[in-house]
Amino acid sequence: MKILILGTGKTGTTVMVFKVAGGLPNCHAFSGGHPGKHIGDYENAVYKYTYDERKGKSIQVLQEHLRHEHYDRKIWMARDPRDAAVSRMLYRWHRGFRGKKEQYEAHLDLVLQKEKKPQAIPFVEICRYAGHNEWPLTPEQVVEEELQRYQQMVKFVKDLGNDWFLFTFEKMVENDFAALNEFLGFEVQADASVPTTSGKAKVIRKKSTGDWRHWFTKEDVEFFKSPFLPYMELIGYDTADWNPNPNPIIEPEYSSQYMAGLPSKARWSFVPKTLGFFNKQLKKLSR
Repeated sequence: MKILILGTGKTGTTVMVFKVAGGLPNCHAFSGGHPGKHIGDYENAVYKYTYDERKGKSIQVLQEHLRHEHYDRKIWMARDPRDAAVSRMLYRWHRGFRGKKEQYEAHLDLVLQKEKKPQAIPFVEICRYAGHNEWPLTPEQVVEEELQRYQQMVKFVKDLGNDWFLFTFEKMVENDFAALNEFLGFEVQADASVPTTSGKAKVIRKKSTGDWRHWFTKEDVEFFKSPFLPYMELIGYDTADWNPNPNPIIEPEYSSQYMAGLPSKARWSFVPKTLGFFNKQLKKLSR
């Protein structure tokens, strides 16, 4: 069986690869890369790709891949865009900050300030320092990026056929796999996690929902309603509930400490990747 999992970054796609693969015998699990990169002749395989315009994995690229590649089961992973935005912001420096140390430090400083006084700094203000090209962005630029991202996803999800299954991060956290199991024809391994040997374990931050309530202020609600509401309505989230926590708590373990630890993990993960590359080259030369 050949299974595809699609979604955006920080929606639980990586861990879902291993949960689904864990339910099939002799199953290969592939996470990431350009669409089609790992396609092979396997008894069972689960492939995961994420929509990311910046990395060249646009909706158009994904659609083109699907026109030429057949999958027995296809899953779209969704997550409350407010939670996804928080997670994506904190994950910004997972590849390190080479050449952008000043931006990284300014970004981290705002997160530290937010921890001390959560209601004093709007979430959108912190996002201004998480840009990949210029910084700081204007609040309007932050919102425009989100608007473009979710407009594309709304179009894509609306066009998904009956051969797709819509699954959410929230159901995954609740271990609610009954409907998904029925669609797949087998039971996923609900307790499976990302193997530490996969090089992907560092993506895990906080296995919970509703974290946005501690990060968003009333000002943020007005900024993010417009880009998020259409997707929330399409997926089935409560579009009327935009209430931040009146007594927000932002835990350093899942915010500044997590963010500060990512660059060092990026450096260490570079070592096995580099060694793996050279080993492949040596094997080629020795043939």
